[in-house]
Amino acid sequence: MRSTGSILLRRITAILLALFTVIVSASMPVSLDAVDGVEAAQRPPLSVPIFVSSRDDLCYDNGQLAAIKRLTVQEQRRVNRNGGVAGRRLQVMFLDDQRDEKKAAANMAVALADPQTLAMIGMSNATRAKAAFDASGKELKTSGIPFVSDISVGGLFADYPNVFTTRPSEDEERMPVIAEFVKQMKIARPAFIGVDGAVASSNFGDALTKLFGAGVMAADHRLHTVGDDILDSSELASAIADLKSKNIDFVFLSVGSSRTKDVLKQFKDAGLTPPVFMTGRLASLDLNGDAAYPNDIFQLAWDGFPDVYNDRLRKLVSDSSDPSAWIFQGAKNNAAPGWKSGKCKARDEDVPLSVVDDDNMRALSAGTQYADMVGLLAEAARGKDVTTSLPELRSLIAQRLQSAYALGRGTFQGRFDNWSFQQASRAAARTPMILMLPRGLGHTQLAPLQFAHLRNNHMQRIDTLYADIDLIRAEHIDDNEKTFLADFYLSMNDRGGASIDQIEFSNAYLEPGSNDRQITVRPIHDGGKSEAFPDHMKIYRVSGKFLYEPQLLDYPFDTQRFSIDIQPKNGNAPFIVQPPPDNLRDRLVNVDGWLPKDQYVGYDEDFVRTVDAQTLEPSVVPFYKANFVWLMKRQTTDYFLRVVVPLGFILMIAYLSIFISTHHFEAIVTIQVTALLSAVALYLALPKLDANVETLSDRMFLFSYLMLSMIIAVTIARVNRWIEPVGWLRKSLSFLHIAGVPLATAALAFYVYELSLS
Repeated sequence: MRSTGSILLRRITAILLALFTVIVSASMPVSLDAVDGVEAAQRPPLSVPIFVSSRDDLCYDNGQLAAIKRLTVQEQRRVNRNGGVAGRRLQVMFLDDQRDEKKAAANMAVALADPQTLAMIGMSNATRAKAAFDASGKELKTSGIPFVSDISVGGLFADYPNVFTTRPSEDEERMPVIAEFVKQMKIARPAFIGVDGAVASSNFGDALTKLFGAGVMAADHRLHTVGDDILDSSELASAIADLKSKNIDFVFLSVGSSRTKDVLKQFKDAGLTPPVFMTGRLASLDLNGDAAYPNDIFQLAWDGFPDVYNDRLRKLVSDSSDPSAWIFQGAKNNAAPGWKSGKCKARDEDVPLSVVDDDNMRALSAGTQYADMVGLLAEAARGKDVTTSLPELRSLIAQRLQSAYALGRGTFQGRFDNWSFQQASRAAARTPMILMLPRGLGHTQLAPLQFAHLRNNHMQRIDTLYADIDLIRAEHIDDNEKTFLADFYLSMNDRGGASIDQIEFSNAYLEPGSNDRQITVRPIHDGGKSEAFPDHMKIYRVSGKFLYEPQLLDYPFDTQRFSIDIQPKNGNAPFIVQPPPDNLRDRLVNVDGWLPKDQYVGYDEDFVRTVDAQTLEPSVVPFYKANFVWLMKRQTTDYFLRVVVPLGFILMIAYLSIFISTHHFEAIVTIQVTALLSAVALYLALPKLDANVETLSDRMFLFSYLMLSMIIAVTIARVNRWIEPVGWLRKSLSFLHIAGVPLATAALAFYVYELSLS
């Protein structure tokens, strides 16, 4: 009998092992980095060298190198999950020049010598890039390897048809915008003040003269510097007197950010206060109080808008399980010479680092740019298989970057930004925004007029819509239907006849029957004279049903993103939204069952892609979208009382049953099985959540089922006639029963508790 039982036990074990093997084999996903096909697996991976420059002179790590490495590796894995490039794995390789010209040249030589190099990315310093081109330029040109650089000087790679840059060309982007700006503003007598011998300033002055012609420019002064690199005061005074005598109506000022404030003071003291278009950053002027300039100051900006964020990036951060993982800057660099000289100042440790800190946003900007370039290379090679040779792939990528992604013809929609290139210069097509420091305001904002670069070098005017959304309440949030009801005030400046009729609420819910958006608008103020409301401000009260995208992995301890998205209703009347400063926006929101955590305004650039039916010529027309976003954390008191507490009691009762004498075995098992069934019934009694992932709630119940099943299994095993005589095994099961189960449950409880506080 014992022999028969032993044979039966072995057979059952073998069957269970076989079933387990089949189930695991059937459910096991293909390796994330694997590429389909035996032939692809046998080929070596394609290499993409990425040129980076580490720094050891900063007091605190700016995080740019860490962001580049992590985000590009993530993009590499995403590309490989989707089949790689032409059926082959992609492998990025980081080459650090440590800000040394010789190492930069050596890194270029290493990349070109690799027979598996598909393309190259990076290298932002023009001096080091020149050293690399001087050493390996011939090999670079003959290899045909696409090189998506970050070089700002277009002349360095003008003779290399396979070299591109993610930097915009100032001649192709800056000057057309300035020309349209001058035309729209009806500027008749512009003047220029620059610094003689300063390359950037001289180039800007020469470009203005070429653009307007010598007869249009009322004055052109190139000042000299003396002493500690300050402007010659007599020359400056003479220039100001000349501008006053010629009754100029606009000044282009290119003397460096550090000198601009003093020049503006000299203007004001001399009674010359025309509008000014400056080079440099408005934020560095600090023109508040007595230092305020009594007229408008303008500046071109390439790196984002005031008081708004890249919505794609903020969405990725808010949807991640650990938003702090997106903080790259902050580590102290003890080797920095500034700590010994005293130039480095210790950071206030009581102020936590934030994802939206300026340094961290610059690091994210660098990392996301490099990651998008990896995705761009993979997209440019799309449609090819393992039979395509490497030289053919290189040629195809270079050709598509210059044609399929040419300005006005096509756009690569990366995970973080949109990318296209100028056909002539092979520089990134990125039209700058015009920033403005209005007189008496003290805060930078978008100028009323903006422009977008379209195909055939046409510039499209884009009006700035100064608007804000004040959310009053949100209710009836439905995770299954993915909708919520919102009631809010929409206020906007009526400049240029702006009204709510121009706005499309792009995430408003479409009623299936009528295909109409469920939006109700009630005007509050029409923008006229009023004692109660500001003049020229139109105010509406809007109610409607809106869509959102719930991320339910951490449900019910989750934070969700709710937004009101607006975009132009008519393609011939585009606009871009400028919200008020963050500290002036109302943060009081009434949302039942949710706790508001944060709010921001995000922007995204979308485009309309068309193909001319007669010429079959593709084209894209860009437009901007604004997203007024609120991040809210779900309240969990109800879930704790309805789920966590009962589930805890069920586990506790099942656990306590193991201390009943084994003489009452049937009673013990009955209690434990009842506990398991109660847990299942509790789960089935919960409202059904239509999620495409296993939520934290699901995982809690699965863990409870596992613990209860383990308790039952161990209870049965402890009285088994084959196990009971084996002392060490019986003691091990007892330890697992008494200590293992509560320890595992306590670990889960601590994890849930931490999530509830995050």
